[in-house]
Amino acid sequence: MRPKTICGVFVFLMVSSLLWTGELRAQQPPAPPPSASATRSSAVVPAGQENLLSVDNYRSHQFNPYFAPQVPDISMSNSERLHALTHDGKLELSLEDAIALALENNLDIALARYPLIFAKTDILRTASGAGFRGINPSTLGIVSAFSGGSSGGSASGAGGGASLTGSSGVGSVGSTSCCDPFMGASFRWDHNTAPVNFTNITGGASAVTNQLSAGSLFYAQGFLTGTSFAVGLGGTRVATSAFTSSTLFNPQVPTGIEMGFSQNLLNGFGYRANAKYIRIAKNDLKLADSTFKQQVIATVANVANLYSDLVSFKEQVRVAEQTLAAANKLLADNKRQVEIGTLAPITVVQSESEVANDEQALIVAQTQYQQQQELLKTAISKYVDAELTAATVEPTDKLPEPRPDDIPPLDVALRQAEVNRPELVQSDINIRNQEITVQASRNGLLPYLNVWGTYAPIGLSGNQLVNGQVVPNGLWQSLGQSLRGVYPDYEFGFNLSLPLRNRQAQADMTTALIQQRQMRIQLQQQRNNIAQDVRNQVIAVTQAKAQVAAAVKATRFERETVDAEQKKFQLGESTVYLVIQTQRDLSTAEGNEVKARSTYAKALTSFAQSTATILDKYNIELADAKTGHYHAVPNIPGASEQPASSMLAPTKP
Repeated sequence: MRPKTICGVFVFLMVSSLLWTGELRAQQPPAPPPSASATRSSAVVPAGQENLLSVDNYRSHQFNPYFAPQVPDISMSNSERLHALTHDGKLELSLEDAIALALENNLDIALARYPLIFAKTDILRTASGAGFRGINPSTLGIVSAFSGGSSGGSASGAGGGASLTGSSGVGSVGSTSCCDPFMGASFRWDHNTAPVNFTNITGGASAVTNQLSAGSLFYAQGFLTGTSFAVGLGGTRVATSAFTSSTLFNPQVPTGIEMGFSQNLLNGFGYRANAKYIRIAKNDLKLADSTFKQQVIATVANVANLYSDLVSFKEQVRVAEQTLAAANKLLADNKRQVEIGTLAPITVVQSESEVANDEQALIVAQTQYQQQQELLKTAISKYVDAELTAATVEPTDKLPEPRPDDIPPLDVALRQAEVNRPELVQSDINIRNQEITVQASRNGLLPYLNVWGTYAPIGLSGNQLVNGQVVPNGLWQSLGQSLRGVYPDYEFGFNLSLPLRNRQAQADMTTALIQQRQMRIQLQQQRNNIAQDVRNQVIAVTQAKAQVAAAVKATRFERETVDAEQKKFQLGESTVYLVIQTQRDLSTAEGNEVKARSTYAKALTSFAQSTATILDKYNIELADAKTGHYHAVPNIPGASEQPASSMLAPTKP
């Protein structure tokens, strides 16, 4: 191939690379306009704006990489669903409503969304060739000012200058780190006048005047294969008043082009060695997704338990009210009998004492109910505003009734946990990341062998004195010589470096392998702990079911005892003390039944959490949790899917 053909190919590649960014974006369809909801401030990246931090977003224009990206602001306003469910000073809440509000407003879930965005920024960062920061980067000092570009840029740009005339060779243009290309330009102008102590070249003048103009352009890029190339174009114009008859050009205009490549053949060769950070960053996006799922599961389980406790405390208030009503009725009956002389006055005192105790128990039950409301309000809102503070939470669901098929068999539950638990997914991803580290460390054991090649044609021209006439020439003539390869310079070579003991690489490789073995043991340990957790939850559900059955029987027996004791008292065969005692026993039995039902409900929730099936249990799509907009799927056959806000909004009478 002719030198000027080679030169033309390299120039074409350089120009094409510079224009590639804009052309690639121009071929893509225009982005759809943002929706109305996406234009509002949100605590998460709204749907339709999730590509904000993608790599393609930074290719929309050549100057976009130099401006801060648009990141949506946060909003601390509660969702519209919360306001829709609040009316007449009451927040009528079903368990599905509570879970939907938590998915939209809970701050733990809102915080858990950010590792997903951090993972995307890591993919963007590692695509440039830099290292990753992880899905939970430290808050302080994670961003530092970057000084200069990658090594090799300025060297490849020093194409022009005196070194281009009579140089013994330009050597290797150096290697460039992956993966973002970079380009640059330089310009210099100098005019100086200096006195001289001789006259043989100055025509009798006492000073020499020199003027210099120099400029260069360069472009370089590295690739994941361990390859890098650089192209540089430079030139200089030098004019001087100190010339002799032997001076060929004045001013002289030397130009030059440098084109070179570098390729690692052992250490630093190939995708596995150079794409470690990119591969880990892509896995970390899956890791962030699994971590987010784990947080959603924990939040949903917490809200379900809070709701069960709220229903339980409401039932405790009902039991306390019924007990107080029975005590008041007994007090009124005793007063009438004392008035007619059938009972001693001391029985009224005993009844009044019991009423006072029951009033105290009712106050305790009511305050516990109020405290539980506050806990639930905090869990389902971004902040408790005045409207929510004044509202009374009224649960509309009841505690579940025990069923024979409430949980699957143990072997099925274990398989569900093995498939669904986010912790196992995270451990598996960490092991895969460690395998990537092992592969890169294995490549780091190899010696350094690098081959390089350079093609650097030069040109020289300028004004020339011929037979007393000045023949004007300059930049274009000199640059034409460089482009045609009139004065070519071809070089190639290799660099070999052999670390004789290689102790650092050996230690790094050993550490990577040990950590891999450690992670595998931790994975098995986690499997054992999860299996044990599932077995414990199965036992807890069985125990809670038995407690509910026993509590129901005890309540029935105590109610029958109270009825029998009151009949005996009316017939004069019992005392006030015995009646009061049986009423206390009934109140205790009813309270125990409520606690047993609440324990059973929370045992079911803990079981669903241990098998990671709680999202399926409540028909929760992880995508809804990511966007913060919950959509419920109706259970009516043939019904179309509607937003949960329209399905669950209360209807006013």
